[in-house]
Amino acid sequence: KVVIADGTLLPLLVPLLPHLPGIEHVVVSGPGDRSALAGVAPRVHEYEELIAGRPTTYDWPELDERQAAAMCYTSGTTGDPKGVVYSHRSIYLHSMQVNMSESMGLTDKDTTLAVVPQFHVNAWGLPH
Repeated sequence: KVVIADGTLLPLLVPLLPHLPGIEHVVVSGPGDRSALAGVAPRVHEYEELIAGRPTTYDWPELDERQAAAMCYTSGTTGDPKGVVYSHRSIYLHSMQVNMSESMGLTDKDTTLAVVPQFHVNAWGLPH
């Protein structure tokens, strides 16, 4: 229902909007010509205006590391569809393992295009 777009990408986004009837809001961030958005169906918002006057800090809650943090469901390609619950602890440990040099060998110099589905072991932990 919401698209967040960099202002420089508006010339690419605006021609698509008539074909995206489910989009209700466009949030624009950064520099760019907003005139192309005049008369479009979705409501247009400026990102900086939306966050103006909002808190700049967040008081993180104390959570049990074994508490559920994410759920993923398979489509059932190897049997019945099933869901898996990942804890904060398992996501953290999996992410640390993915970042080990003897695992995937990724460094801060690498760019990764993860083509594994998000539901498959949380995309191998790469999003985290």
